[in-house]
Amino acid sequence: MFRVLRKPVLLEPEKAQLVAIIIACLHNFLRRSPDPAAVYTPPGTFDYEENGRVIEGSWRATSNENMTYLFPIRNIARKPPLKAKKVREELAACFLSGGRVEWQNDCA
Repeated sequence: MFRVLRKPVLLEPEKAQLVAIIIACLHNFLRRSPDPAAVYTPPGTFDYEENGRVIEGSWRATSNENMTYLFPIRNIARKPPLKAKKVREELAACFLSGGRVEWQNDCA
């Protein structure tokens, strides 16, 4: 739908940010409008959850061959900052104890 996202955006960062914001606004407008939403994103387009199971949307049927505009991400070893490690450990402790939800292990 938004062809500008199919290849690298050759704009200054400020203008690229503005384009991204405009696309997000247009996307939200189309999703909220009752008639255009049925054409823009028909039911079943996106993944959804039903009874704790993820039902895959039709967007996944798109061939990866058409996604040549996505560059492969290089795997670069990085050491996370100590603060990030601490936040991760606190969140993990929460989710593995009282903060757990009944279905979290079903999605692993």
